[in-house]
Amino acid sequence: MNQQISINEEQVILENAPSAREQEVLLVVLDLMMEEGDGFSMASVARRASCSKETLYRWFGDRDGLLTATVQWQASKVRMPKLDGNNLTLEVFSDTLNEFAFSWLSVFNG
Repeated sequence: MNQQISINEEQVILENAPSAREQEVLLVVLDLMMEEGDGFSMASVARRASCSKETLYRWFGDRDGLLTATVQWQASKVRMPKLDGNNLTLEVFSDTLNEFAFSWLSVFNG
């Protein structure tokens, strides 16, 4: 049985989005990465975010999970413009690529 399933992209993003409090923690991770590179500890995140290390481990599993969540959260903000494959020209492709690059850089530059 073949069934067509329609999923709204925005709906998927919202369902998988971190909670407001988790986003606060992820912002702390971004700040610490800007200050210290990837040398930060779970303890420093917990201290700066005013939460316990236990909470961080419950939400993200481990440090790698925290880093993964941070990257995924940032990447989920990047929007890829729609491309019409039937009317694809070099100019349209170039414009779309520029729009994507602008979106990507806007996310990472705040």
